[in-house]
Amino acid sequence: MFRSSLLTLIILVGSIAARAQVGSIPTPALGTDPLALGKQALVNGDFKAAQEFFSNYLKEHPENTEAIFYAGNSALELRQYDDAASFYRKVIEKRPPNMWPAHKSLVIVYAVQQKWDDFDRERKLIHDARVQGSPGLSPKDADVIDILYLGDERYIVRAYAELAGHFHARYNFTHFNKQGKLDFWISCESDDSDQTFFAQSHPKEAAAGQRSFSLDSYTAAVPNPNGQGMTQTHGTIKFYPDGEPTYETVRADVLKVLEHKSGRMSNTTVDTKPNTK
Repeated sequence: MFRSSLLTLIILVGSIAARAQVGSIPTPALGTDPLALGKQALVNGDFKAAQEFFSNYLKEHPENTEAIFYAGNSALELRQYDDAASFYRKVIEKRPPNMWPAHKSLVIVYAVQQKWDDFDRERKLIHDARVQGSPGLSPKDADVIDILYLGDERYIVRAYAELAGHFHARYNFTHFNKQGKLDFWISCESDDSDQTFFAQSHPKEAAAGQRSFSLDSYTAAVPNPNGQGMTQTHGTIKFYPDGEPTYETVRADVLKVLEHKSGRMSNTTVDTKPNTK
């Protein structure tokens, strides 16, 4: 099976991780939305201008929850993580009808800061609310939970509330080239073909719904030189045979790969497959 079906699951809206939590920001009609200029600056990637706008706006409207949230997004994009966390916590303290984007954005901040107790607490809070059917949350959610910076490269991490796609991805670490196109990703996934051995080794856990996982790397599909079909490179990095790993474990393993990305397909089993679709 050609694995490009995962592409539709991991494409981000724009380049901003925080805004991916709430979808793309529509371009508002000037004159109808007092925050329009600041939102547009975020859409355009002019984060300093956005920060200045929301800072000035909050001087006169300090209780505006929406402005506080977007000020947090501006700070997050500028890597001012303590400020971003402070803004998101202010939103949560005000208890707006749908505060989940602020909780989800806090998850990103805590991951980047490696505050894992806070990270786990926020994710559990969101998970429990999702199970209870809280408005604004869905079992189909794919949340940005982290941003990895390695030199000039940036990787956006999404977590799927339910295992997603044909190969049941839990996390995807995605990289986009300078043209904004997805060119490489690493997936923590739980392929059905791996579960027979897990059930034999861990029958009680398997009966309770637990699964084994693996860490796999992919390149985007490219046309074959002969013009016939497409080819994509896939490498299996490692297995987690005893059950689902924590995000911290997966993150550490991915960083080991990315820190040596000049040879990032080394130490993997490479499986090049033509696209027969």
